[in-house]
Amino acid sequence: MVAAYIGWLAERGTIAASSLQPYLSAINAMHADLGMPKPALGHLIQRARAGMRRGQALVQTRDVRIPLPPEVMLRLLTDTARRASNASAEWLRGRYALLLAYLFMGRQDSCVSLLRLDHGITDEFLWLRLTEKMKRGWAFRRVVRVPRRSAPACGHASVVDTVAAIGELFVAARDTLARAVRASGTHFFQLPGERPPRSSDMSSWLASALREIGTLAPPGFAYLGHSLRSGASSAAEAIRVSRYKGNWLGGWSQTGRTRELHYIDPSFQPTPASYAFFGWLLEGRYQALPPEWQPRRGAVDDDEPGEP
Repeated sequence: MVAAYIGWLAERGTIAASSLQPYLSAINAMHADLGMPKPALGHLIQRARAGMRRGQALVQTRDVRIPLPPEVMLRLLTDTARRASNASAEWLRGRYALLLAYLFMGRQDSCVSLLRLDHGITDEFLWLRLTEKMKRGWAFRRVVRVPRRSAPACGHASVVDTVAAIGELFVAARDTLARAVRASGTHFFQLPGERPPRSSDMSSWLASALREIGTLAPPGFAYLGHSLRSGASSAAEAIRVSRYKGNWLGGWSQTGRTRELHYIDPSFQPTPASYAFFGWLLEGRYQALPPEWQPRRGAVDDDEPGEP
């Protein structure tokens, strides 16, 4: 039965052979919990997996996703700002989700699945609290803040405050709906009475927004959810945002090559739109405040330097 399941997955083509192990482990764990033998083990399963790997290697595949240029996102932002005051909560949701993902170089699934408590807009910052995907089941939470107001970069004003204002309009419209029906969801982009949005919804929002502003991908290619993250990453790289800051914003490893190999298009050129979205990353201003001394319980004076 498990071998047939592997064959079915191979025929569908939705799962890479290299990503099969978590599915088989879940099957084994469920059977073990029921006191039954683990079925996803043995020579037959290994042969089925090997066949799946060989079959996928022979298939001629090509990646049609390309990065979304910042000029397109700036045009989308301009259109959104022009229409936002009279727009519905549903329309604002789609537009703000796209802009937020681009501004933070965010993963499509991470942005669309944000909980209400994991995103906020203050007078000074837009901030996200994200769970980063790590190997072997480890995951770490981190807060990322983008300043609403910063000095112009190379003469180009930041658009972060405009994005934040659109976010505030969406939150107000969403909360108005929630009060009317006396119900609210747990997710940031969830409207009252709806299920939490999914990655497929993000793809639909992107396709709809691009149609509305009259933008199409070049023939043979497509703008998908991945295009938001790779486009933002490529735009920042084009204006020479440090690799460290770009990795920090998008949540990439500082020692890995994933971003370099899959999320940076070196053909991107420095443009006014790139500076508008990511110019704030080019300069950092830091202020040293006077120290505040606080007594610590159990502290004992000694002659050793440094912290105890």
